[in-house]
Amino acid sequence: MSVFEAEGHSYQTIIDPQKILLLLRDEHSCDVLLVDMELPSLRTGRFLEEVASKMDVSRLWIISPMGTTYWRNDAERLGIRNVIWKPVQRHDFERVLETVSVRKAAILPAPAVSQISSKRHDTPCYIEDLPGGRYFLAACPAMMKLYETVCLLAAVDVPVLILGESGVGKDVVAALLHKHSLRSSACYSSLNCAALPPDLLESELFGYEAGAFTGAIKAKAGKFELADHGTLLLDEIGEMSAPMQAKLLHVLQDGRYSRLGARTESHVDVRVIAATNVDIETAIAQNAFREDLYYRISAFTIEIPPLRERREEIPFLIEQLVLHHAGSLRRDPVYISPEVMTLMMEYRWPGNLRELSNYVIRIQVLGNTDRVKADLEERIRGTRGIHAAPVPVVGEDSQEIAGMRLIVRTQRDRTESRLIQQALEESGWNRRHAAVDLNISYRSLLYKIQQYGLTQNRHHMTHARSA
Repeated sequence: MSVFEAEGHSYQTIIDPQKILLLLRDEHSCDVLLVDMELPSLRTGRFLEEVASKMDVSRLWIISPMGTTYWRNDAERLGIRNVIWKPVQRHDFERVLETVSVRKAAILPAPAVSQISSKRHDTPCYIEDLPGGRYFLAACPAMMKLYETVCLLAAVDVPVLILGESGVGKDVVAALLHKHSLRSSACYSSLNCAALPPDLLESELFGYEAGAFTGAIKAKAGKFELADHGTLLLDEIGEMSAPMQAKLLHVLQDGRYSRLGARTESHVDVRVIAATNVDIETAIAQNAFREDLYYRISAFTIEIPPLRERREEIPFLIEQLVLHHAGSLRRDPVYISPEVMTLMMEYRWPGNLRELSNYVIRIQVLGNTDRVKADLEERIRGTRGIHAAPVPVVGEDSQEIAGMRLIVRTQRDRTESRLIQQALEESGWNRRHAAVDLNISYRSLLYKIQQYGLTQNRHHMTHARSA
């Protein structure tokens, strides 16, 4: 607990519950009490009830392994809301210190953190840090169960298939699996199978020898070689071509691969985690995905629910995103008003966590304004966004199909062009703000402006300058 000492606080470790109760006779004896529910002496008796009778339960924190439930009924009855799930992370102690500082200063916490949700303390929230500034968050029964499944599968060295819509955090769950696995000390690597054409995907996966193709001046190790004895995430595996599926199946079956241009095979020991938002069973029925490869990569399957099915997590996620983006943007954390929070919980978030993260950036930049509320209300009504709905194509004649596709493409382009022009004008042609508003990257927006030949309205420009 060096984090306490670093902030100028002292702490005491007490094993005997009776000594704790004696200490609490003096209401000023401690600012906060952390109780480890794994202590055998706490599994019997009425310890929590006795502690609650001697101190404000807002100063009491329960530390418990995920899945331990014997204390929950008592905690709920006594109004104990502060829970830290094991393994304990540094940010857990920082949460405790935050309440200590608030109590000593006798003021309310900063709105960006404490008032981010009226339900902030109604549900236990588990957060675990991951490399690269990422984290796993669970604050609903479905995600708590998912975490327990991850911890169970992490110790079993078999392939895992992660299913879920785009943006739900499949890469985060894969990184969590690696962190808790027996391979955690070795390399964790990932590759998006949909981001590369088949020939480049093969060289990225298996590597190549010098002279294997034009431009291959020197040899390069592939992802399998780099992840030897570790974990390799193959994201969007449902988009992999049939020839690459066959080559991947060979590696998974035999544990052997060849660099491009190599005459010999090499052995590799890698745990493969696959992820996709494609309905694999449908893809198999349509001969778009090999059935034998599916069975090879799916010894166990984890399905991540979309954000709309775990809305109770949204306030916790927004809190973390506000703090993260405030740091990266070098701004103070923005205050999310109750009205905006309610709207954010009503919206369906078709882009899931990725869309939510981008929208928090938008609020961080624009502030908690009426414009944000109006935009959310429009999104909820389904009048905003540039995602074209799928249009069924009818007819067997190839020319008719081509004509229908042209009509659909033209209508989509017109709609997209109009929405982009509208967002640009609303932002005063601040293209970075417009990109956030449209939930697309800045580079994509620049491309689309050029593609559609969009220009700034002179009347709008003059009005903006005079304002």
